[in-house]
Amino acid sequence: MTPEALQFTHGAIAGPFEGPIIEPATHPFNDPANLAFWADGPRLSACFSELVEGLHFSAARGTASLHFVKLGKNGCQARKLIDMTAPGLPILKAQMELVAAYADLRGDRGAEILAQMGLPVPFWASITGMLDHRHKKTLQLLGLVFALANHVEMRFKQVFAVVRPVEFSPQIQPMIPTPGHGSYPSGHATEAFTAATFLNALLSAARPGAAQADGRAATRAQLQRQAYRIAVNRTVAGVHYPVDSALGRVLGNSLGEYLVGRCTGDSFKQREFLGSEYTGPGGAARDFLLQDSIDNGEAGRQVGPAFTVPTGPMMAWMWEEALKEWQ
Repeated sequence: MTPEALQFTHGAIAGPFEGPIIEPATHPFNDPANLAFWADGPRLSACFSELVEGLHFSAARGTASLHFVKLGKNGCQARKLIDMTAPGLPILKAQMELVAAYADLRGDRGAEILAQMGLPVPFWASITGMLDHRHKKTLQLLGLVFALANHVEMRFKQVFAVVRPVEFSPQIQPMIPTPGHGSYPSGHATEAFTAATFLNALLSAARPGAAQADGRAATRAQLQRQAYRIAVNRTVAGVHYPVDSALGRVLGNSLGEYLVGRCTGDSFKQREFLGSEYTGPGGAARDFLLQDSIDNGEAGRQVGPAFTVPTGPMMAWMWEEALKEWQ
């Protein structure tokens, strides 16, 4: 009805066309501030394109890697973000005992597991106080966090093609549908730790100074615990091994640092995760524990000096706009 009504209104009031009589505002060429004029969807599409520019995947001889390739006057310069290997069948079979044992927690965690099947934004909002009407750019950046993690994790899931626990035993009986892609790395773990790393960096930048130190430490601890619980819940549900989450944590931290680096120019670490060595004493199954370090070789290790990548002008604009929402 509205188009027809507008057609009649136009005919009644517009009169003969007099040509352009208004001088519209013009926007500078290639200015990130132009993002302020666009709708949410196009804005995020443009930012995501900038965010993943330069990311390169490789896989050879059992090792998969993520690189950042910088184009310069003297050619290409590649820096490695992370190397990873997959657990073999003996490690996965040993981890099945842990997967089966975690099923005892389904009664306590069922509501959480169902609520976290989608993007668990309310769980992050409950810690940080994010509100739809006050933190629009923060929530949009969080959307880019999930998009980046999904973009990367799905490529590695395809590379490693690790089978799900239910394919080893009919006694696992997952409490939710088994996703239709590989198990390693855990997507929920990757996304959760990417989100935790990003939110911690953003809130820390918004709340500088010694007086805020206790609040920053408490927030970081809660964010990490939330990411850990989201990851473990996928094992409780019967769709992941602990080793999937262990890699997801290392990968998620690296991706979170990378995203912050594209926004701010901050440096981040080069890491590796060797799923092929993820065993406990005597070759026993090794569980996923938050207290394990991702930098000194317990669950992952830093393998090179910290480095930086070029700041993305659009990502930097989004970051600054998000910071204003917390100040």
